[in-house]
Amino acid sequence: MNKISCDICMDLIPLVKDGIASEDSGNAVKKHINECETCNIIFDDFEEINKMNNENIKMNDRKVISKIKDQLAIGSMIMIILGSFIGVGISESEWMFYNVIIMPLIGGLGYFALKQKCYFVPVGIFILTYIWNSIKYIIEIKTNEMDFVAIMVSSGTWATIYTCLCILGLVIGFLLYIAFKKENK
Repeated sequence: MNKISCDICMDLIPLVKDGIASEDSGNAVKKHINECETCNIIFDDFEEINKMNNENIKMNDRKVISKIKDQLAIGSMIMIILGSFIGVGISESEWMFYNVIIMPLIGGLGYFALKQKCYFVPVGIFILTYIWNSIKYIIEIKTNEMDFVAIMVSSGTWATIYTCLCILGLVIGFLLYIAFKKENK
């Protein structure tokens, strides 16, 4: 190998500096930088240039992980809210038995999204279901011929059922957390 161009030398400098270039490539670069002043300066300043590039590229891992966790928590909260409204909305319809799946999923998502404050999920489900059904029964009071006590008891019954299903999901989420935590050890 007689002479190499400056472009080839620039391509080989990082390999030579890292010690992974072949002996012939290293000799060709050294021969070239003895003859070319520009490539010699770049060869000598390579560590400084590399450090500056790494500082510009360097990411704060904690910030990235924190941002990902925040986005996952927001996505989980949106799914919890939408799932709650869908689950409560399909009460007393032909799809109401899907709540046996929906409510535990909401509880499990609530556990993973909120961890220490996961108890808010079943409380929220109870309140949402109770208010939703109470309003629905009061609006339909003419057709269902229920008195006020029957409306409140019926709403409370549905709210209790959905809350229990949600608590079941919280327990499942907690048990999955323990299982995966032990698996990582």
